[in-house]
Amino acid sequence: MERLRAAWQVLRGYAAAQDHRASAWAPSGGSANAEIGVAAATVARRARDAVRNDPYASRIVDLWTGNAIGAGITTRWPDDAHSRAWQRWAESTACDAEGRLDLYGLQALVMRAVVESGECFVRFLMVAPSPANPIGLRLQVLECDHLDASRNGMVDGAPTIQGIALGEAGAPIGYWLHRVHPGAAWILPGATWQSSQRIPASDVLHVYRKRRPGQLRDVSWLAPVLLRLRDLGDYEAALLMKAKIEACLAAVVTEEGDEALTGAAAGLLRDAQGRTVESFEPGMILYRRGMGSVEVVNPSGGGSHAAFARRALEAAAVGAGLTYDQVSGDLTQANYSSLRAGKIEFRRLCEQVQYGMLIPMLVRPIAKRFHQQGALLGLWGADMPDGVSHVPPAHEMIDPLKDTTALIAQVRAGFVPQPEAAGAFGYDFRAAVEMIREANALLDDAGLALDTDPRRVAKSGAAQDAAQMAAVEIAATGAAAPPRETPVEG
Repeated sequence: MERLRAAWQVLRGYAAAQDHRASAWAPSGGSANAEIGVAAATVARRARDAVRNDPYASRIVDLWTGNAIGAGITTRWPDDAHSRAWQRWAESTACDAEGRLDLYGLQALVMRAVVESGECFVRFLMVAPSPANPIGLRLQVLECDHLDASRNGMVDGAPTIQGIALGEAGAPIGYWLHRVHPGAAWILPGATWQSSQRIPASDVLHVYRKRRPGQLRDVSWLAPVLLRLRDLGDYEAALLMKAKIEACLAAVVTEEGDEALTGAAAGLLRDAQGRTVESFEPGMILYRRGMGSVEVVNPSGGGSHAAFARRALEAAAVGAGLTYDQVSGDLTQANYSSLRAGKIEFRRLCEQVQYGMLIPMLVRPIAKRFHQQGALLGLWGADMPDGVSHVPPAHEMIDPLKDTTALIAQVRAGFVPQPEAAGAFGYDFRAAVEMIREANALLDDAGLALDTDPRRVAKSGAAQDAAQMAAVEIAATGAAAPPRETPVEG
C-alpha cells in the first residue's frame, strides 16, 4: 500500500494535478471534436447575439476582418491568360452565387463568419461561362449552421463525425449540408432543413482555425471572452441605473394625521393624488403620514468604474488576440514604443492566421479550382503554372518615416530581400518592377526627371553623375556599354 501511495505521489508531482488547491476543478477529458460538438452551436448563437448588441464584440470581429483581409488577399499569376481571366472573374460580382460581392468581399464575409461562429463553408457551383465569368465558377458562402451535426457514426458506408464524412487517415471526403439555413426554414414555403445531403469534399471548402490535432471543427473566437464582455455590460447597466437613482432629487413631506402610528399603509410613500409610489423620478414630492416634517432625498454619487472596465477590456483583448488600444479605442496612454511592441505581436498572430488558415484553406483552393475549370474549357494547359503567389494586405506603418528608414537600411544591408520588402506593402515584386518600368518609360518619353527618380536624382537632391546617367541611357536604349579606358603603364 505504501509503495502504491508513493507511486501515486510521483505521478501527481505537478501542483496543477493535485487536489488540495483545485478540488473543484474537474476538466473534461474529451477529444477536440467531442467538446466542440457539444458547445459549438450554443457558443455561436451567443457570439452572434453579442456581436449584434455588444459594441466591443462587434469591434473584435471588425478588427480581425480588417487586419486579416483588408481590401483582400490578392492572387498573382505569372502569365497573362490567367491574369486577365482572374481579374474579370475576381473583381466582378459574377463570382458570387448571390451576385452581391466580388471575391474580396467574399473573403471578408468568410473571415467574419469564422471569427463570429468559429467556422464557415464555401461551396463551388458551376454555371455557363460568360464574359464576366469566363470559367463558369461561382462561390456560395454558408454559415456553419448548414452542417448537419446530427449525422454521426457509419453513414452511407463512411465514418461520420458531426456531419463530416471521413476517409483514410481522417481526411474529409464529404459534408452533410442542409439546403436551407435551419433558422430560415420556417420562412421559405415548402422548405425543409431535415433532409441534408452529402456534398463531396472537392466541392466544399471548410475554413476554420485548427488548434488541436484531429480537430474537425472550431468554436467562435469570442468563446474565451463572452462572459467577461457580458459581465462588463451588466456592470455598466447597474452603474447607469445607480446613477439615475442618484440623480433623482426628491422631497418627502410627512403629514400629521391619525394614521401616523397605526395601519400597515402608514409608512407608504404617495404622490399628491394619493397613489402609492414605488420608483423615483427627478424632482418628485412624496407624501406620507407621520409627525409632520419635510425631508430632502439627495443620494450620494457613486465612484468611477474606469479601472474595472479597463481590466475587463484588457482581458477581453488578450483573449481575442488583439491589443487593448484596438478593442477599446483608448490611446491616452499609448506612445510609439508601446504601439509598436503591441502591433508586432499582433501582426505575427495575424500572419499566422493568413498563412496558416486563410491562404491554405480558402485562397489557394479557390485559385486551384479556378485553374482546373479554365483548363477544362481549354483556356490554358492542365498543369498549374509555377510562380503563383498570394499576397495579403499590407499593414499600416506606425511611424512611416522611421519604419521606411529602417526598411531601407535592412534592404541595403542585405538582411531583407527586395521582394520581401515589396511584399510588406502588399505588392508582388514582379508586378512592382513592371509598374516601375512602365512609369519610367512614360517619364522618359515626356522628358521629365522627377525628384523621386533615383536614376537621375541622388538622395541628396543633386543630379546623378555622368557615369550614372550614361548607365541609365544604356539600360533604357539597350545599347552596348562603352569600353573602359585602360591606363597605360609606364
